[in-house]
Amino acid sequence: MNRKLNAYFDPETEFEAEVLRGEPLQQAFAGLQETLVNETLDETETLALHGPVKHAANEAAGIAWTTAFPLLVFPTLFQEKLERVRKQQGRAERIKAETSDLLTEASYDAGKRRHCSDRIIHAPAG
Repeated sequence: MNRKLNAYFDPETEFEAEVLRGEPLQQAFAGLQETLVNETLDETETLALHGPVKHAANEAAGIAWTTAFPLLVFPTLFQEKLERVRKQQGRAERIKAETSDLLTEASYDAGKRRHCSDRIIHAPAG
């Protein structure tokens, strides 16, 4: 649902906004990235996700730096990348759970075949 918000200010109202460029922008961005990654990792119980979370942050950072406003764009991109990482992890866990019985059966059958092949007596060639 999109709603238009009209804001009215007195003619005397002024705004000041510091525009970051160069080294200050890079430092602010690095701080933002580190904060968001650390908060995410603190909330993440699955150690297997730590690497993918950091990778998602780096991907989002790379894309954000191609925009005019990387500090504004990065948090949303990072969240989108995190959603994809979490979906992939959930899918991997479901597949692992669904196939674990198959792997157990396959290893049991392989062991059974190996045990039987040990008992085969080969007739001498002649």
